Amino acid sequence: MKRLFPFLLVLLSLWASAQAPEAIKYQTIVRADDGSPAAFHNMDFKVSILLSSATGTAVYTEEHSLPTNGNGLATFKIGKGTVLSGSFSEIIWGADAHFIKLEAKQTGSSSYNLMGIEEFASVPYAFYAQTTAANEGSWQQDGNNVYYLNGNVGIKTDEPTEALTLGTNDKIQLSTTKNSLSYGAVMNLRWNSQDAKPGIHFQDMSGTSKVALSAYEYESYPSIQARKFSIATTNLSGELVERFNVPFGENEVDISITDANLKLIDGNTFQVGTDGNSGLALYYSDVFIHGTKKMGIGDKDWVAQGTWENAQLEIYRSNSNVELLIHDDAGTNDVGLHLRNGENDWEINHNGDFNINHESSNYFKITSDGDVGIDVDEPIAKLDVNGNINVSSGFAYLVGGEGKGSYLPVNDQITSGDVVGMNPNNGKLRKFESGDIYMGIATLKAGFVSNYEKGREEDSEFALVVSKGQIEANLAQLQLDGRMVSTVDGESIGVLLANGKLYLK
Repeated sequence: MKRLFPFLLVLLSLWASAQAPEAIKYQTIVRADDGSPAAFHNMDFKVSILLSSATGTAVYTEEHSLPTNGNGLATFKIGKGTVLSGSFSEIIWGADAHFIKLEAKQTGSSSYNLMGIEEFASVPYAFYAQTTAANEGSWQQDGNNVYYLNGNVGIKTDEPTEALTLGTNDKIQLSTTKNSLSYGAVMNLRWNSQDAKPGIHFQDMSGTSKVALSAYEYESYPSIQARKFSIATTNLSGELVERFNVPFGENEVDISITDANLKLIDGNTFQVGTDGNSGLALYYSDVFIHGTKKMGIGDKDWVAQGTWENAQLEIYRSNSNVELLIHDDAGTNDVGLHLRNGENDWEINHNGDFNINHESSNYFKITSDGDVGIDVDEPIAKLDVNGNINVSSGFAYLVGGEGKGSYLPVNDQITSGDVVGMNPNNGKLRKFESGDIYMGIATLKAGFVSNYEKGREEDSEFALVVSKGQIEANLAQLQLDGRMVSTVDGESIGVLLANGKLYLK
């Protein structure tokens, strides 16, 4: 190859700072001495940037080694070659004129041949500011693109703190006529690395983030690449915590919340599905709501098994106790369960006492003292019944009492086992004396009591006196003739049984 003819095709600039282009794209065609393109030749190019004139000092020199293509075209970027001298980023383009000197040789040759020297055209400086030194090199142009790389930009503010800062109470308006999710974006946040987490942050007056919207990819257990969009807010310590999460990149997603409670306020509908598709709501906290208006609570497989038969609500546990709590924390209001069949009402009510009411009538009550009443508003015994008791078959047993008795007013102190008589002179009861009218044997409890009133067992003016049945008695106050028992004045009252108890006739 005798001669090489460079031909300048394109000269572009990409600015990295206010004064220095990052690189200048340069293309040249290498031809043989017969004028034909030198196709697929390995070439070495040496580029020098000269200051002021074609014979000026080289402020920067670099070298490129590359092959030409099938048309003899060689393309490289000035500023990206092997540096021989100077610093491309430190060239002050606006200080003076600059010339490019190009030398070339076929790879392996010993010396370069001068291809030409020419002044830089005005294209790289089209957006080079020529007003004051402070503004020189700030805004740059690359074709139809304009950019700024020298610090932050402020609009209606002279103190920009980010790449783009608007003044207080100013706003950005983004408009579109697009009407689809695929093409209607007016703002794009892009991932430029695998672990990038682009987001929008809302900050307080000190610049501290309080709320954040973000979307990112992460590796979840076990080594699954997951993706989610999240809404984060700060906790009491000022740390941003993700609260609401929506996965993306899936045909079906599970919306989740963390460190948060889901509340519906000022609304009356929580809907799953539509009229045409009843839908399914399954809560991993063991709460199940089905589109058929049935609800299950517990560790049952609700999807497969459903609620029991016609039950609209079922509480289920497989290995633990089951409890339903209806709680009035104030302790001042009634707590109840209302059952209605047509217009027929039953109510189970707790207001300190436990009540079962039918059509506003109290049919059953258990007091806080443990007394039970059937058709009795204020029961005074462990079982208080207003009405008949019927035993249709079998037997009725009385356990723990002694005979049949009544509470009688007494004049003297009476103890259990005493023989009780009435003084015929004044009609008052006392421990039996000769000449008294025999009344019975005193006891602490009887099987049947004919005239009990609540609290009477604590009243010292009354004694419970048994007149019939088996009872323990103070035999020292009686006379025995074999097994026959009589009062001290000879009135026969009963017999002494083998178990040591007195049987009153």
